[in-house]
Amino acid sequence: MISIEAMMVCLDLSDIDEKLVAFARSICERLEVRKVYFVHNIKLYELGEDFREMLGDVDLSKEVEANIADIVAEQFTGACDHEILVSEEPNTEVILADLVKRYKVKLTLLGKKMSDKSTGSLGTKLLRILPCSVLVFPETASFNIQKVLVPIDFSDTSVHALRLSKSLSDQLGLQLEIMHVYRLPTQFFPLISEEKAVKKAEEVVRGKFADLQKRHQEIADVPYTLVRAANKSIAERIALQLEKGRHNLLVLGLKGNNPLPSLSLGSVPTEMYNTDINVPLWLVYSEDVIK
Repeated sequence: MISIEAMMVCLDLSDIDEKLVAFARSICERLEVRKVYFVHNIKLYELGEDFREMLGDVDLSKEVEANIADIVAEQFTGACDHEILVSEEPNTEVILADLVKRYKVKLTLLGKKMSDKSTGSLGTKLLRILPCSVLVFPETASFNIQKVLVPIDFSDTSVHALRLSKSLSDQLGLQLEIMHVYRLPTQFFPLISEEKAVKKAEEVVRGKFADLQKRHQEIADVPYTLVRAANKSIAERIALQLEKGRHNLLVLGLKGNNPLPSLSLGSVPTEMYNTDINVPLWLVYSEDVIK
C-alpha cells in the first residue's frame, strides 16, 4: 500500500495554483497522506526598487500567506493536516530542497504551464535538486486518472517505477500498461534485412519481459507494448503512446546515480518534462537512490 508521510505543494501565485491545490486534495482523498506543506518563496530582489518602495511597511510574507490560505480554504480544507510555509530567500531551489529534508517530504507536487507561457527552467532545476519524487501537474491535465503508462528500459530505476505503478494501480483500481521503445542499428541496413532485424529485436525484448515477469510475479499479468523508435526520439514515442492509449498518468523512474546533477535525471525524463503533455508526470526516485 502506498502511503505518503509528507507531501510538498509548490505554489507560484499564478492561475495554476487553484488547480494544483485541488489536485493535492484529490491525491489525499485517494492515497494515505499524513501532512501537506503548501510552500512559496518570495524573491524580494526580483521585485525592483520602485515596487519595494511602493510596498512600504506592508508585510509581503503575511499577504502571500493570506492569499494561499484563501485558496487552501476553498480547494483543500478537510482533506488532511496541512501547513502553509512562505519564505524570503534568494535561491528558491535551495530553500525547497531544505524543506524536503527538514520535513522528510516524500513527494513534491509541481505545476507546469505550457511552453508558450513559461520556459519551465525553475521546474527543471527543481527536478535536479529535490531529494524526493516529483509529481508534475500540467495546467491542461485532468484529475480523473484511470489509465497509467510506464515506459521501461529494464534498468533497476524503471523496474522500481513499474512496481510502484503496479501497487498504485492495484490500490486505486487503475489500468496499467507497460511500454518499451527499442532502436535498430540502422547503419547495418541494407546489409541485413530490416524485417529480420525487427523480428530479432522484438524477440530479444520479449525474452527480457519474460525474465522480468519471472523475477516479479506481481507484474506478470500487466500488458506491454513494444514500439520501435524509428525516426523519433524515445520521448516522442512515449508522447504518441500517451495520446493513442488515452492514458491519464505517466510514470518514469529517475536514475540519480550520476555525480553530475545535470546528468542525474536521465535524458528521457528531462525531455518528457519539457514536452507539452496533457497528463500528470510522476518522476520516481527509489529510496535507495535518495539515501
